[in-house]
Amino acid sequence: MSRINTAVSRKREQRVLFMVVTMVMCYLLCWLPYGVMALLATFGRPGLVTPAASIVPSLLAKSSTVINPIIYIFMNKQ
Repeated sequence: MSRINTAVSRKREQRVLFMVVTMVMCYLLCWLPYGVMALLATFGRPGLVTPAASIVPSLLAKSSTVINPIIYIFMNKQ
């Protein structure tokens, strides 16, 4: 019985690990363009970042708050 519980526990832990890694990767993919754009706007030449070019990274960063619950809903069996 102990081996069965260990196997089930290990499988459950692997599922949780995969969910957490997916959440972290999505968070980084959402916020990385915004961070790069902010650094370019701060340290790049003046006028390098136009307002139109900064809209997409901003919207992508804001979508991070929506993506995390969606990942949790689809990857959580409970």
